[in-house]
Amino acid sequence: DDLLLYFQKDLVLTNHWVVNGKHYAQTSEKWLENFDASKEKIRIILKNVYGESQAVKWEAYWRTFYMSCAELWGYNDGN
Repeated sequence: DDLLLYFQKDLVLTNHWVVNGKHYAQTSEKWLENFDASKEKIRIILKNVYGESQAVKWEAYWRTFYMSCAELWGYNDGN
């Protein structure tokens, strides 16, 4: 929350506020829904990007990423 305040020499903040993570959590959940709904297309992309032998692992990594983001941003009702 206050990281940028340590760099006032190079960057001057004129305003500062905290954004609740509730909407980020909802967005991440929708990304996961879209990922799952497009699984067959995504598997082709993952094979092309990461290779045949790594595609299943990377599918799990991406699903875990979306779920983790949703849980972390939504923790304590986004606060």
